[in-house]
Amino acid sequence: FKSLTAQALHGDVGQKQRDATLNAFRAGSFNVLVATDVAARGIDIKDVDLVVQFSPPREVDTYVHRSGRTGRAGSKGTSVLLFTPREARDIVKIERSLGHGFKFELSGPPSTESALIAASKTSALACKTIPEETAGYFKDSALKLLASGEAPEDIIAKCLAAISRRAATVESRSLLTGESGFATIEMVNTKGRPVQPGDVMFTVSKLSRMSAENDELRFDGDVGKIQANPSTGIAVFDMGVLDAKKLIEFSKDLNAGGAKFRILRELELERGRDFGSEMRGRGGGRGGGRGGYGRGRGGRGRRGGYDSRPNNRYDNNYGGGNNYYRKNPSRSYHDNRPRGGRGGGGRGRGYSEDGW
Repeated sequence: FKSLTAQALHGDVGQKQRDATLNAFRAGSFNVLVATDVAARGIDIKDVDLVVQFSPPREVDTYVHRSGRTGRAGSKGTSVLLFTPREARDIVKIERSLGHGFKFELSGPPSTESALIAASKTSALACKTIPEETAGYFKDSALKLLASGEAPEDIIAKCLAAISRRAATVESRSLLTGESGFATIEMVNTKGRPVQPGDVMFTVSKLSRMSAENDELRFDGDVGKIQANPSTGIAVFDMGVLDAKKLIEFSKDLNAGGAKFRILRELELERGRDFGSEMRGRGGGRGGGRGGYGRGRGGRGRRGGYDSRPNNRYDNNYGGGNNYYRKNPSRSYHDNRPRGGRGGGGRGRGYSEDGW
């Protein structure tokens, strides 16, 4: 077991240094080679088991060329292609161009928890490779740890964490942006209504005001990035970790118009009907009335509902903070709602009989 060590190749590296770097990589002197697109051309090294591409290439042949650096001569290898929501159409383009039923296996960003679990498995495997002679020098310390009275599994778990260099306190990160100190929350509606960004902001804001009467569970209603999925009717959003936990606890027994929340440990990517579609329109600011979003401009709306025109939906790729990319305004959640004014970037939010 050893740490990852890396060297780089780029356009400013001379041929002599390039050859020395490649020879060192072949010999195993380091295990990660970072190369720019141009510098990576012509590299032919055996036993490369992983290729990571930072972004989708413009040409499909380039993807084939890059990923072909692994899995050579009958060996197995893995090619990972990172992409942003804006680049989902490039993923679809590659799949269609390659044909033969080729499909990427989609996976969201790893959570802090999944990264730690993976590190624990790697450390456990590393323990099995330690020679008996080397392990003998650690037996006295091992016996002292076991004599401390602590549960053996707890002792081993801490040792594995030390081997993985994970001694620091675990810090939660957003699954949408990677920003530390945030948790990503899923919001669904048990009444079957699709959740839009405006509903996240309205519901969280109202629950925050209601929590002001509870000293233990009072939380701030500030919402970070929001991402809605029209295919599933589910939205995910970021909040500060402590506020997120209080939101979950405070709302679990409330009838918030069918809204239910949970903190996500993994962010799953689904190949919905809008995956890879072109985004249209521009981000809208906060709407007049109660936080709706859309195309309107002019005076403030007055408690209007969302536009009821059919076949409209938010794009599922983006939505962050107070600004969202959308294809067209969304169908309302509520029946018998008045049409809102055309204010400040969008329509106001309609109300159901229960006040939500």
